[in-house]
Amino acid sequence: MNATERAAWLAERKTGIGGSDVAAIIGVSPYKTAVDVFLDKTGQTPDWEGNEATYWGNVLEDVVAQEYTKRSGAKVQRLNKMLRHPQHEFALANVDRFVVSDGTRVRLNSAGQVEGASGLLECKTASAYKADAWKDGDDDAVPTEYVAQVMWYLGVTGLKWADVACLVGGQRYVCKRIKHDAAVIDALFDRCGAFWRDHILTGKAPEPTTGDDAAKLFGQDDGQLVEADPKTLELIYRARDLKSQIASLELELDGDKKRGVMGITGEIKRRIGAHAGIQIGGQTLCTWKAAKPSQKIDWQAAFADATKDTPQEIAALIRDT
Repeated sequence: MNATERAAWLAERKTGIGGSDVAAIIGVSPYKTAVDVFLDKTGQTPDWEGNEATYWGNVLEDVVAQEYTKRSGAKVQRLNKMLRHPQHEFALANVDRFVVSDGTRVRLNSAGQVEGASGLLECKTASAYKADAWKDGDDDAVPTEYVAQVMWYLGVTGLKWADVACLVGGQRYVCKRIKHDAAVIDALFDRCGAFWRDHILTGKAPEPTTGDDAAKLFGQDDGQLVEADPKTLELIYRARDLKSQIASLELELDGDKKRGVMGITGEIKRRIGAHAGIQIGGQTLCTWKAAKPSQKIDWQAAFADATKDTPQEIAALIRDT
């Protein structure tokens, strides 16, 4: 999409709750919180331009969709339209692809409802580090935040199933089916509808759930001090006590180089000495090896030496290697 189309799309996103917002609102997103959604919808943060992961996710979306078509034999179609639930106007859906019913095409009727689709397709990419979340042969192995997103889309469109196709680690394709669950969808609409009414429409922020949330909501102070109530006082003293314990434990573990005090870790290394590690009854307890000095290759000098040889000599060296 061009700059004008993107600006219009971003503006429309702020008029409701989309599938990528749902997981954050219900507290199952590893990427953002309900506070992030609030700040975004109320225009208090700049529009997110994405990162390296989202860039490649967008680039590979077509690749995943093509592979889905190849393996399933189903035809898919993109519908460049932000969808809105006919009753719950705050509920938006921006679906990757629709699975086309035989002998037809996907379209919107006069009421804005999807016709000609048997299901929907969401295309994902995941790093190899998240492979366990996409285990083969396990129909339930779909990250919770994607289940929430897809269930939301099923609620908005009224479709009965969605396939989630994912390219894992750039080399393994998996596809999982999620079926329409009316009870789950109703719960999502209730929870997110309350969030929309109680926070977005009123401008009242939700309670922070992380330290980052608090920093985003209260980035600037008013210069005034507030009197501590008993609970706050208890938390402050507890925090100080824990910090003191952490400092003491770190000193015991790592020692103090400036004062020449060896910690437990250093003592264990001393006892390992020139050996590879420590075992008990044949079971390895810990290992340690001193870092080897780095060796840098002078590539310019190496190339200069190599070019002294004739082509015939170089060929002979390659054959002998």
